[in-house]
Amino acid sequence: MKEKLQTEEGSRYAFYRAQYARFGSPLAAEIRQEVYGEDIGQVGWRTLEEQDKITALVAERPDSHLLDIACGSGGPSLAVVLSAGCRLTGVDIEPEGITEARHRALAMGLDVGVEFVIADCSQPLPFNGNTFDVVACIDAVLHLKDRFALLADWFRLLKPGGRLLFTDAAVLTGAVSKQELDVRASQGEFVFVPPGLNEAAIVNAGFRLRKCEDTTHATADIANRLHATRHARSKALQEEEGAEWFAKRQTFLAMTADLAGGGKLSRFLYVADKG
Repeated sequence: MKEKLQTEEGSRYAFYRAQYARFGSPLAAEIRQEVYGEDIGQVGWRTLEEQDKITALVAERPDSHLLDIACGSGGPSLAVVLSAGCRLTGVDIEPEGITEARHRALAMGLDVGVEFVIADCSQPLPFNGNTFDVVACIDAVLHLKDRFALLADWFRLLKPGGRLLFTDAAVLTGAVSKQELDVRASQGEFVFVPPGLNEAAIVNAGFRLRKCEDTTHATADIANRLHATRHARSKALQEEEGAEWFAKRQTFLAMTADLAGGGKLSRFLYVADKG
């Protein structure tokens, strides 16, 4: 089983850098509210129902310390802090995302027990072993190379009995053309994996897999809603982000919805424990 790397030259994280630059705009907040039902600063395929599941899993461990890998602007993990009362360390490679996360934390009064760190999440992270109660990586593992090395480092970071939560929206479950993959990977570096690779990496690292939930329907639904909501605001969005970027984003969302809706590219939520 091998990973398939797909990338557009010079654009490894360009999409997210551009997203964070416009993240605080009223238009971006309006779109998040309409698409997701509540604006908690989310980007990607995480529904409010899944957010509640993640919060509940974190809350099972009293006074837990959560590590959010590739946290972006930090909104969803800060919402977990408010609900579960946990400590939080968020890490991301993009300074713009970390800056936004720090601003959000201060605005929410979460200046104790919360920190955000700039680091390359594709490399071993700069924390001691056996530090965290929960490690989460939502909709970002598909940007990170070498799944087996990643899972081994996440295992190192967790305390004995700790919990791992991650989602992968780039599991190949059908026949996909190179053209389709190129469009799906047009807004960052993507690692597409075959079915079973994540499970193998989880077990190989020493984890006990508790749950593997197919959430592909949510990807298709959110992609369709994002496409429609953005289309309804096309003039304002083209003024804010530029006509070329708007068109590329719409094409990306349409392809994402098509691949997920057709069962060709699937998303799974994995829950595993460190024995």
